[in-house]
Amino acid sequence: MSQRGRQSLSGWDAYDRGRASSFGSLESVPENGEQDSLSSSLIPTAHDMGGNDALDDGGSILRRRSSISRRLDSLMHKGGPNSIDNFAKSFQRAAGFREITPVRRYSVTLGGGDEEEVAGTSAHSPLMPNRSLLRQQLQEAGLGDRESAVVDSRGDQAEPTEQSTLLPTVSRQTIKSISGSLFPDQLGTSYGSISSRLTPQARRRASILLQEQYEAEIRAMEHPDEYKEEPPRHREQETLPDGEIIERSVGESTVPMTIFNSTNVLIGVGILALPLGIRYSGWIIGLFLLTLAAMVTSYTAKLLAKCLDTNTASTTYGDIAFLAFGTWGRNFVETLFILELTAANVALVILFADSMNSLLPVLNVLQWKILVSVGLIPLNFVPFKKLSISSVIGIFCCIGIIIIVFVDGLIKPQKPGSLREVSKTYPFPEDWRTIPLSLGLFMAPWGGHSVFPAIYKDMRHPQKYGRAVKYTYLFTYGLDLSMAVLGYLMFGDDVRDEVTANILLSSAYPHVLSILIVVLIAIIPITKIPLSNRPIMDTINKKFSIDLRQMDAKARTRSESSWKHRSARALIAVFCNLVQLGIAVGFPDFDSIMALMGSALCFTICVILPIGFYLKIFNTEGNEIKTLERILDWSLVVLCSALAALGTVFAILPKNKIGAKQLSWMN
Repeated sequence: MSQRGRQSLSGWDAYDRGRASSFGSLESVPENGEQDSLSSSLIPTAHDMGGNDALDDGGSILRRRSSISRRLDSLMHKGGPNSIDNFAKSFQRAAGFREITPVRRYSVTLGGGDEEEVAGTSAHSPLMPNRSLLRQQLQEAGLGDRESAVVDSRGDQAEPTEQSTLLPTVSRQTIKSISGSLFPDQLGTSYGSISSRLTPQARRRASILLQEQYEAEIRAMEHPDEYKEEPPRHREQETLPDGEIIERSVGESTVPMTIFNSTNVLIGVGILALPLGIRYSGWIIGLFLLTLAAMVTSYTAKLLAKCLDTNTASTTYGDIAFLAFGTWGRNFVETLFILELTAANVALVILFADSMNSLLPVLNVLQWKILVSVGLIPLNFVPFKKLSISSVIGIFCCIGIIIIVFVDGLIKPQKPGSLREVSKTYPFPEDWRTIPLSLGLFMAPWGGHSVFPAIYKDMRHPQKYGRAVKYTYLFTYGLDLSMAVLGYLMFGDDVRDEVTANILLSSAYPHVLSILIVVLIAIIPITKIPLSNRPIMDTINKKFSIDLRQMDAKARTRSESSWKHRSARALIAVFCNLVQLGIAVGFPDFDSIMALMGSALCFTICVILPIGFYLKIFNTEGNEIKTLERILDWSLVVLCSALAALGTVFAILPKNKIGAKQLSWMN
């Protein structure tokens, strides 16, 4: 019997009649070993059925896949773990990695009159018979007296806090034999572990995350239909050099997938302002600052992974902030992320309007900004899965823009704008007051740390994260360096805030390439803005308890039919685009927005906070952090804080006050 293209057996009847082979014939082997044959007169031929169908015993048509479909499916699954199909799934997961605080399903239940209640105290909670799943663990271990500290006067469990939550008990169940290998001073539970390297406060906060994770997993098992897209993760152990055993949640992304996802996060429109950064700071200082930004952010990306390895429940940047500084730390991070995503979208709106106006001046810059901001509002209501598919286009658009800039430089024989006759450049800036403006421009392209924790958690082999980060930064640094060098060599002191604006304002380049640049630039906002708006909308919706993902089935049905909730969600979606439009009108310079975002936000999110988390979480009496490393970390915090403050001030000041001349170059 042929093994190609066999269909799986759908029921016991299939065993009686056999199943279709790859060639469409029906074969069956009865228990007596004699093979039944079906008359060809009773079975329609492939020609009769159009080559794609057959009849079952009841006369109904069984659809067979065409040979082309089978070949495409085979191609999609070639390559094992690194198949095209797995790459697509990995990227789709990566597109949603900007979530700040993980949603705990069934955390909101709507009662009468659309009143929201916490599931832990709601009568509709699926866990009502046993409000605290951790209570069983404590009682079985004989620690019921301690657990009573988190039970209120009514006998119900109060909301977990840092003061009331207990440390997890020592594991009494075995997860991959972890209970037999834990050291006495290491904390463990039947559903995870907490490193002994944590401070006591961080351990208490980690226990809260573990309890939330465990209860969410129990709810997922009790309601599998609600969690079809959220399968439980496998776990693995690793022994550190100091002998401690850590337990990690294992994802599905391989190293190539991780490199691709990380590169997609780092490559953005900030690359277009790098030539201006070199002009503001000169060759020597500019290239040094760009290299330093890459090295420091690569180091802090690895620090985030160390913080995540301290317990199995931390999955996002916000969880690390909670471990280090508690609830206020997570709230502070949420605010920073909203500001960062808003600033990035504002930069995209400005870039789109400037580029379209350069090629099609039938509308002024303001009208183009209004058109793109209002026109993208409907995409805020498109399902996330469809938006995530288009996100991959952004990285290819950025690479395409770099290639076109290089080709244009080779085509043009004379300066300005030629690589065959380069423009005059300077090793140091003409006016040293412009150097602080370049700080944010060099930091802006490295703002991916909000996503790195989730990328790390999704790795198939988390211990290879360091290698993935190294390759990601080498590739990204090469692209950034190429654009910075090419743009400054081509236009020198006349380079604009967007290097593509120099090309679009010149008639010396092929018109076809100019049109292609505008098309690529126009695609980036269309694919990125709605996707970046989604975490903003989700965070605001969660604050108002109207996020559908945090509701149980009954509450979600009521919320979807409630005109108040639907209107509130729609208003938030529209509000995001209108706020970004207002900022783009008030701050019309692309380089100012990028410099402000890089100085005020990227320095904070990518350097200061990760190092602060690391120093706070591992500030134990055992001196977990070596002296030299501690000195390096504090030096980076002080230096980057000063640079962030200086760059933020200069990004706000008028350019004529700090020696940055306004350009009106046109050829």
